[in-house]
Amino acid sequence: MGDAQAVAPFEAISHSNIDFTVDLYKGLANEPGNLFLSPLSIQVVLALVYFGAKGDTAKELERGLHLPSDKQLTDNGINALMHRLNGSQNVLLDIANKIYLRNGSEIKKEFRQTADRFLAGVEQINFAESEQSRKTINDWIESKTHGKIEDMIGKGTLDASTLMVLVNAIYFKGEWLKIFYEDETKPTPFHLPSGATEDVDMMYVEDRFLYADVTELNSQALMLPYKDWRLNMMILLPKEVNGLQDLERNLDKFDPAKVVKGMTKSKVFVYLPRFKMEYSKALKDTLITLGIESMFNPAKANFSGIVDGDYAVSQVLHKAFIEVNERGTEAAAATVLIAPGSSAPQFPPPTPVIFKADHPFMFFIVDDITRTILFAGRLVKPSA
Repeated sequence: MGDAQAVAPFEAISHSNIDFTVDLYKGLANEPGNLFLSPLSIQVVLALVYFGAKGDTAKELERGLHLPSDKQLTDNGINALMHRLNGSQNVLLDIANKIYLRNGSEIKKEFRQTADRFLAGVEQINFAESEQSRKTINDWIESKTHGKIEDMIGKGTLDASTLMVLVNAIYFKGEWLKIFYEDETKPTPFHLPSGATEDVDMMYVEDRFLYADVTELNSQALMLPYKDWRLNMMILLPKEVNGLQDLERNLDKFDPAKVVKGMTKSKVFVYLPRFKMEYSKALKDTLITLGIESMFNPAKANFSGIVDGDYAVSQVLHKAFIEVNERGTEAAAATVLIAPGSSAPQFPPPTPVIFKADHPFMFFIVDDITRTILFAGRLVKPSA
């Protein structure tokens, strides 16, 4: 995989992943509270649908997902990415995609081949037995996310008219390369958007980390590596206590690769809250605002590359879970789909740096090699 040929598809997918992450995050950021999702998970499941779509449905997906116009490049890029991510050492990273198709529909051979290349399985199911099919899919998601995501599909979501459900589950568990000092965790006030504070279990570690002062985002950026070196949590901490909204407004200027380029190894005193969050969201409305709309409209949807007949997607469901503690991170997400950048500072920061995450911040879990964002979120209220 190390040859030059493998790099181009990765690069194409990496760019589309970052652009899609920013769009999706901005689309969801208007609602108050914590936010946590797997942009990669959502993008892969929608890209799979894109390969079975034709006409406007395909054009909208290509634009909305920021995919290259060369379909082969997208296919190669996602195929390479799935294999590369599934091969992580020292961290648990399970990515699983499956298509559930209504009994009696014949899936097209080329689409089946694409699903194989995306490491996706295909299974026929009787949606008319809605409780049984719901249980089958929920059990599969639960097992793939190591029990972290339960009851993904709610009662009454499936019925005899459901044609197809696309499921993507992603589970991540990683230990920090530098674990936080367990006996140093102590209650510390965390500033809430309302102006009030609440006590949070604040973890502490001091060590040499990659760090940058990102002036155009008015933020500090820190990389906390996991044990395998290639997965990192990147934290963007606004310099102002209430600076998160400004940071989110300027997210279009965020380019993880450029931020990383501007980082230098520095001695950093890191204060980070221990936190846990579960986030679930029906994404249909958000995707429509991103221009992906005809696939939801029975009069306009065109999925003739998957099956014959007139079918539309009824909903895209996403649920994600993350837990961050002294030892590391456990994160899981599942997506169910029912049928110019910053310039780096030129000077290393003075050492030591104090990085105190005692107010709302953004964080990403990024893969260093493929430059993709597996998870993105913000912590606004640790106790939520």
